[in-house]
Amino acid sequence: MCLNGTGETVRARTGGPVHAEPARPEAGLPAWPSRPGRVVDLSHVLSPTTATFDEEKPTRETVAPALPEGEVGFHFNRWTFLEHSGTHLDAPGHVVGGGRLVPDIAPEELVVPAVVLDVRERAAQDPDTVVTVEDVLEHERAHGPVPEGSAVLMFSGWSTKWEQGDAAVRGMGTEGTWHFPGLGAEACAFLVEKRGVSGFGVDTLSSDPGTSTDFPAHEVIGRADRWGLECLTGLERLPPRGAVLTVGVMPGEDASGAPSRVLALV
Repeated sequence: MCLNGTGETVRARTGGPVHAEPARPEAGLPAWPSRPGRVVDLSHVLSPTTATFDEEKPTRETVAPALPEGEVGFHFNRWTFLEHSGTHLDAPGHVVGGGRLVPDIAPEELVVPAVVLDVRERAAQDPDTVVTVEDVLEHERAHGPVPEGSAVLMFSGWSTKWEQGDAAVRGMGTEGTWHFPGLGAEACAFLVEKRGVSGFGVDTLSSDPGTSTDFPAHEVIGRADRWGLECLTGLERLPPRGAVLTVGVMPGEDASGAPSRVLALV
């Protein structure tokens, strides 16, 4: 926050609203040695209409309204949402008693190589499909081994349904069952035990497929002390391997998960 009168002081000194120039490195400092070619946002914007696994939606209340163009002051809202809303991270303690919570996850675990498993073609034909061990092996035959410490992301194409509402995202069948792709528990176990991955991600509402009632992929991931990302988008902009994933998760006290700004450096 700023002291009362800050806006008036700025205007008096500058003659009008301030449009600050971006900060520039001091002369003589080395440039960022590994600036990526692109930064890809893999996050949905959180809103009161965000598709959710639970019926409870995020709510937004204006506390200080938006400012007129060019005016200096403060604009802010009050948000209420479940930890597992929008693009978010599941900590191990979300599903396993005694598991680590969000603040327990080390920062270096949240900046990792990304491996993208493209199952769009199969998901379009069978919305109940899951990622299998054979999918992993086929990917490795084409693109090389899954790096130790990487995050494996399921790319089903499901994020294109996000603007169509909950029924489309959940794949609601006439019988009331949900239908969307997910991770197979066997593939998760293989990736943890044989490849040493750090985490997982999906572009659907859940790591498990929509038909699941016992959530075995969640259990495997949680018991292995790994994290999982749900509700990703933009995976079509990533290569099969070679990108670096950065997970900006809010470290709330005792949080079992939290909305996250997930970026990929390509």
